Amino acid sequence: MGPMFYLHGKSAEQDGIRVDVASDATLDQLRQAVAAKFSIALPSTVSFHKAVPVETVTTDMPSLETVDAVLGEKDVALLVSGKKVRPVPGPTGGLPIIGGYSEIYPDFMGNYQRLLTRYGHIVHVSYLGKDVYLTDDPDCAGIVLSEGEYYSKMIGDNHPLFPLKSSIPNGLFTADSTNPAWSTSHKFMMTAMGARAMRNYVKIMDHTANKLVGCFNEICEKEQTVDGFSWGLRVAGQTIGEVAVGIDFGMVNNSESSIARIFHVIGENLTLAQILFRKGRVYRALPNPEARAQKRSAAEFNEFVRNESERTLRERTQTPDMPYAKAAVETGSLLEYMLHATDEEGKKMDVSLVHENVLTFLGAGQVTTSSALGWLWFCLATFPYYARKLYASLIAAGLSKDKEITADEIAKLEYLDWFIKEMQRLYNPAFQPTRQAQKDVIMPGGFLVPKGAQVTVALHSVMVNPEHWTDPLTFNPDRWGTPAVQKRHKHAFIPFAAGARGCIGFNFALQEIKLVMARVVLNFTVENVTEGAVIYDPDFNLYRPLNFRMRLHRQVPPSEVDLRVLDKDAEAEAGVPEAAKEAAPKPAVGVRTLPRLWAVHASNNGTCLGMAGDVAARARRLGFTEVQVVSLQDSPLADADKTKSVVAQESNLFLVFVATYNGEPPDSALGFSDLLDRAMKNGEQDRFSGINFAVFGAGNTQWGPTYQAFPKKVDANIAALGGNRVFEKGSGDANGDQDAHFTEWITRLWAATAANFGVDIHGNSLSGESLLTVPPEHNAEEVKLAFVPLGSGSAAPMLAQPPVPGFVQVRVKENLELVEEGTPLPRGMRLMTFDVPDAFAYREGDHMEVFPENDPAVVERLLVLLDFVADAAFEVKEIGEGVNPKSLAALLVGRGPISLRELLVYYADLAGPLQRSSLQVIASLIPAGEPKYKAVLDELTTAGVADSTAFAQKNRNFATLLTNHPVLAQTLTLQRLLVVLRATQPRRYSIASSPLVDPRRVRLCVGVEDPRVVQHDHAGLCSSFLKRVPVGHVVWARARKAQETFHLPDDPKVPVTMVAAGTGISAFLGFLEHRRAQGLKATDTPFRLYYGTSYHDMPQLRSLISSYVEDDTVLVEAVYSEEDAPRRFAQQLLTRDALKVWVDLSNGGHVYVCGSAVRVGDGVRRSLMSVAEQVGGVGGSDGDGDEAVKVWLAQLRKEGRYSEDVFG
Repeated sequence: MGPMFYLHGKSAEQDGIRVDVASDATLDQLRQAVAAKFSIALPSTVSFHKAVPVETVTTDMPSLETVDAVLGEKDVALLVSGKKVRPVPGPTGGLPIIGGYSEIYPDFMGNYQRLLTRYGHIVHVSYLGKDVYLTDDPDCAGIVLSEGEYYSKMIGDNHPLFPLKSSIPNGLFTADSTNPAWSTSHKFMMTAMGARAMRNYVKIMDHTANKLVGCFNEICEKEQTVDGFSWGLRVAGQTIGEVAVGIDFGMVNNSESSIARIFHVIGENLTLAQILFRKGRVYRALPNPEARAQKRSAAEFNEFVRNESERTLRERTQTPDMPYAKAAVETGSLLEYMLHATDEEGKKMDVSLVHENVLTFLGAGQVTTSSALGWLWFCLATFPYYARKLYASLIAAGLSKDKEITADEIAKLEYLDWFIKEMQRLYNPAFQPTRQAQKDVIMPGGFLVPKGAQVTVALHSVMVNPEHWTDPLTFNPDRWGTPAVQKRHKHAFIPFAAGARGCIGFNFALQEIKLVMARVVLNFTVENVTEGAVIYDPDFNLYRPLNFRMRLHRQVPPSEVDLRVLDKDAEAEAGVPEAAKEAAPKPAVGVRTLPRLWAVHASNNGTCLGMAGDVAARARRLGFTEVQVVSLQDSPLADADKTKSVVAQESNLFLVFVATYNGEPPDSALGFSDLLDRAMKNGEQDRFSGINFAVFGAGNTQWGPTYQAFPKKVDANIAALGGNRVFEKGSGDANGDQDAHFTEWITRLWAATAANFGVDIHGNSLSGESLLTVPPEHNAEEVKLAFVPLGSGSAAPMLAQPPVPGFVQVRVKENLELVEEGTPLPRGMRLMTFDVPDAFAYREGDHMEVFPENDPAVVERLLVLLDFVADAAFEVKEIGEGVNPKSLAALLVGRGPISLRELLVYYADLAGPLQRSSLQVIASLIPAGEPKYKAVLDELTTAGVADSTAFAQKNRNFATLLTNHPVLAQTLTLQRLLVVLRATQPRRYSIASSPLVDPRRVRLCVGVEDPRVVQHDHAGLCSSFLKRVPVGHVVWARARKAQETFHLPDDPKVPVTMVAAGTGISAFLGFLEHRRAQGLKATDTPFRLYYGTSYHDMPQLRSLISSYVEDDTVLVEAVYSEEDAPRRFAQQLLTRDALKVWVDLSNGGHVYVCGSAVRVGDGVRRSLMSVAEQVGGVGGSDGDGDEAVKVWLAQLRKEGRYSEDVFG
């Protein structure tokens, strides 16, 4: 019985595998047997060692060098490449979902190399919900591309070709290896691409190459400059058109010839496929403009092939079906070949498969060749020394510009072959052949690749791997004549991939490239006249030059060519010019002009303004030069003429950040909501045509079905009215971690935008840091302020002006606690009365906004920590555009002098949860390397990327952060404080009174936290403030209108049902007071209140409501949730009184709901729908009751008869 083998680091007992070893086995045979058991891809990397403790380092493990030594052990530890088996390394961290997106895009060529240089020969990157593995190791490349036990071409949704597969699912390059269609296609096309058939193609290729020379002669005479890639596309497309479908597209008839429409369509499809792959499967799963465009292009090229197939059958009726070997040399095109070729069993290719393969060859047959020709002409211009040697080699081979070139002559052009290979090594069009792991496999280096992983062979990195190439970044065709290169690793140069799924048309492509290159070099020299550096196209499936422009010059006569340049001895004596030894240029990722960007916002409390400000700052760092932060109502979107002007003048990008409240728009977006309604009603399908946009919605899931209602409307309507949605809508939930939701979404959007426009987010950095994830700049130097000399008088006890325009002073008249002391349910409710000025006008159901004050004790503590002179006055003169518009600095600019105490009492949000961006800014202010800051810096850095950590719990807000880490105060100047902190926002409360009783008096019901269960720094800022304010205290406040439907009906005969929970009673106390003042009686017209609360112990509130019952103002039903008993809710009373409720509704009644969205909002909706279905018969007997009652409730809401004022 053989020994137990196990991977070092694992357990021999639990994970070991026993392998029987023959006594006469060799060590290599033993390696193969063990490798097969453990799925070790390369047996030669296996080494045997004595069993040692798991913590033993590999260099200390005694090796077993013979079979006898192995057999002498009970347990044998295995290493792979001398290493312990471990996961593939790669960048970690990043953001949820995004992961390492910015590690790869937009400069995938440069980033592949950067990652492999940093992490080793195999790298793992996770992003957008998928895992990508890269390798530049020839051993790994050979294993991955071998199509065997370990890897196979399976084009799942993580494969680069997946979006293209949706257009051509069974094509030769896009079908899975397990797809029978691939086997069929491969069998037929191998013959069509064979040596005999290839000789037939030479005449077509040379004829096309000669026509290209004619075009280039015209261009020379006109002294024009031309785009290199587009002329490569013309000649390649012309050739493949004749070979694939037997069509002369006329693309090289003269210098004015245009590219045939079909190649534009194919190119568009390839670009769309690359963009869709880059944006990830989440985006692809949503309706998106790229997918729609791809479907249109697919329909167009499918129709083209279908028509050509019918034409071929119609015009070539004499062509019989024949064996494929014969058909390959007797048919006039690949299309005709595939329509008539039969296999050994007499079977033909299915017509639909014929069509897909014709498309495949039309695409692959021109795009690879055109990209290669573009780079070859670039090389002729960039490396003139080797271009002259190439010309000399053609002359030496007996070629001339006016003589036909044969297949035999092409095969003997050795230096042309070297020149092309060197171009491929440095600028190969194909760059990312990808295969899927069929099982967990251990790769060379000891890296474990899991089953299902897509592994990409980074071809460019393989072919410049310094372990296999000398001077790898130098363009030198002569290297191909050296023994070192001729004996190279067989997978160190694989321009057409390798294995069974390697490029089947590589001989065709090389033959065409050689003929075209020979003709061009015999006639012309090439000059690079590109303005700036040559860049590559990031939006294409292959690596191609995006902007290479060239000028053609007549080639020198053959008589002037010095053939001694081909003599190695003569060259050695003369020496290679120093310029020819320089590193080849590395084209950067293509950059397009960035659009003008509008960060558009609409919210009542400034949340979306803050988001827009963050976005604007990041946009400027990414290179956007025209950035504007603007409210939705003032944006070009809100004015048709301005919209047209924007579309006409420049490219644009509108990022819209909009909130919703109970499904309603924010106050500042009411007009825009009406605009959308009118445009939709009038069918203005081009209202936003030409506008590129993306929407992020701020909301609260506690609002149930109205969560994200208005953002969804904005997103859907702008798209329906002609707008181009460039990114999926984002959603932020204030009931969860809205800051994280926003950060995740905007980072994904920036990553996609950077990829689309070629923004370099890494530069030459090997650190992995990118502009997408580095901390935001604090821009404190952009805050210009001045201190004002102190006067002799004492500071005023109250601000001299409103902290926010529109607020007025109101005075506390009464502040009562409604819950009796000692109640077992730890939460309070205050009933507050305020005296208000004449300017405070309101209606029943409206709200009052209160501007809170920070706790004086907290303020005093911070004044000491920050070393601030409390009464010192300053004013903010101006701020730069890099300062967030929701920051304290933005709020205070131009508002005149305030004291430092006033700053901390009124303006600074000291109690709100710290945002990640604020933590990042604070961390960026800490001096690096100073020991006293190390502990807090470590904590801050971790907290900045965490979702929910102990740090966040312990450092709830700025005040507690500074209290827990007072050393931070030493880093905060006043300017820095003003950009780090956000401004305090007013809080909104339902008014519990009616102006009919006393227009100068306002009441509120305010829920407050109990200190027995809620820590002081977790309590609400405004509710805590209102709880502690004494009678006589002056408060800043203003009236705010409720939604129009949340007022009592004008007709007193309309039945009213009110449902409230907790402090939701506030609005209905105002309703009750209003009805009493009107003298209306509940016995005349039903006026019902259903109230659910946790407390029996509120005698004052009970007494107040009882007074309304006693004078017949209202009919009240209440339900209480007792301690240690199941919770009971007001909506349960609706179900109990179902008949009364339905009768009221049938008589035109209105229903009002106020309270917690979670506890009452959703519950009331469900109860009403149950009443409608079970009592009212809504939905009938057609089995679709659920949908019917939803429609019924929506109609009730639309008519203004169902209205909610719910809160989180």
